[in-house]
Amino acid sequence: MAVNVSGVISTRLTWFNLLVMFLSCCVFGSNVLISSMHGEGSHFFLGAAIGEGLVQRGHNATLLISRAYEHRTREPKYSNLSFEVFDHHKRSLQEVRDFWKNFGVLSLGKGDDGLIKTVYYLIESMADDCEDLVLDIELMKRLEDVDAIVVDMTWICGIMIRAALERNLNYSKKIALVTLTPFTPQPIALFSYGSSYNPAYQPELNTGFTDRMSFLERTANLLQSVVYAVLGAALTIPVYMRVGENTGLEDVMSIKMSLMNDLADLHLQNFDFAIEFPFPISPNVIPVGGGLTAWPPTQLDQELEDFMEGSGDHGVILFTLGTYFGEITIIQPGFAEQFAEAFRRVPQKVIWQVEDPLGEIDVPPNVKVMPWVPQNDLLGHPKTRVFLYQGGNNGFQEACYHGVPIVVVPLHADQFDVAARVVARGMGRKIDKMAASADVIYDTLQDVISDPKYAAVAKEVATIIRERPMQARERAAFWIEHVIKYGGQYLKTSARDLSLIEFFMIDVLAFLLLLATAFLLIVIFGVRLCCRMVCGKRKAKLD
Repeated sequence: MAVNVSGVISTRLTWFNLLVMFLSCCVFGSNVLISSMHGEGSHFFLGAAIGEGLVQRGHNATLLISRAYEHRTREPKYSNLSFEVFDHHKRSLQEVRDFWKNFGVLSLGKGDDGLIKTVYYLIESMADDCEDLVLDIELMKRLEDVDAIVVDMTWICGIMIRAALERNLNYSKKIALVTLTPFTPQPIALFSYGSSYNPAYQPELNTGFTDRMSFLERTANLLQSVVYAVLGAALTIPVYMRVGENTGLEDVMSIKMSLMNDLADLHLQNFDFAIEFPFPISPNVIPVGGGLTAWPPTQLDQELEDFMEGSGDHGVILFTLGTYFGEITIIQPGFAEQFAEAFRRVPQKVIWQVEDPLGEIDVPPNVKVMPWVPQNDLLGHPKTRVFLYQGGNNGFQEACYHGVPIVVVPLHADQFDVAARVVARGMGRKIDKMAASADVIYDTLQDVISDPKYAAVAKEVATIIRERPMQARERAAFWIEHVIKYGGQYLKTSARDLSLIEFFMIDVLAFLLLLATAFLLIVIFGVRLCCRMVCGKRKAKLD
């Protein structure tokens, strides 16, 4: 009886390779804690995406979330992630949930006073949560096997957790610290990490500027950076210094520009140069945008697929205002009615994601209202013609990954920055939330859908992103794994070791100016001396 030796060997090698992969995952897999806000909204989705990437590389990823959003732990799509749930001792779970709803209310308002007060409350309340968390002996004990912590920069409690864990372990273990910035680039923060900074062409966070700024815009851009630096030193750091005092970690926080560069091994940034204004970055800053929360689309359920296919050649408009703005019909009913009227006029079908019922609003027959949508799968569907949304950075990256034109209705914060990038890149258009009439909405949608230039740019961006050898999740997981193994000190520039005078070469420029002045004075003195000598000789001859 003939035996296929090569087939047997191949089979054995295949099983051997699988066994080696399994053992390597079990033996060498690291434990990574991901702290990304409370566990709701775009920040959580971004942290979960990084966790998924780590799991795919054989690591264990644990997400730290609030008891208010404990339902995340039971969702099947996060079954391969672990969770640590923390409690709130100074406010109820309902107060936590209501806070984010109120945040959406303020975003739709005309003034910024309420929003500023809310942000201050957010900083204070999350610092209180951090203090309770660090003082939770049982929780900290369970986290002692952590090898790295990924810290969302909107809640820097992970820094305190790392310090507490290393102290509890008598500094026998070095825990890697990786920061994660979920929004568009913040130049003053990048400067604090050691990257170069030039407000002449690097638009600051929340300005809505492009890299082509007028004199007044450049002035405002610089002042915005100064404001962020001052607010960070005056608001955020002091409350965590208080946390340090109350938890025996007084030496962790300090008010200095190089703080984050000193503490963190690596900085992950949710942007991609395929759609970002170009600027130089230091080696310890890693762009991981271009689809952290995106992936190839999966099959829709039959009802939704039938709706999509039933749109014919006109296609479908996907409309959502994000996780925190689903209560829009309660907040500002007239705002939603303008969209309903615009949708009534378009030949396309519309999927409208809104959590609460639309009440008395007359929903057009071409509109399908859903409390939740599989956004990634819909963006990847060939019938989707345009993505109409509020301008969250995750949605922006997902639309870029799938090559879908965008119409942005920015409501607050970095959403105006996303809108600026969409328009500058030629991927779509922007609608002012205060001027969002039915006519404006309709005209903007029809322009983006009918003009092929927007779709062409969107497809080009998607091609650039997808042709890379390593996608966003893989890149993020690779670099986290890398700093666990080797640390991140060698990636840091010496820029943050310099004073501002040294960094901007003020002393050198002053010295060169002094030399130039001295040289000029010498030349002037020499010329005057020559003139006197010549004039003196002429006078002597005349005499």
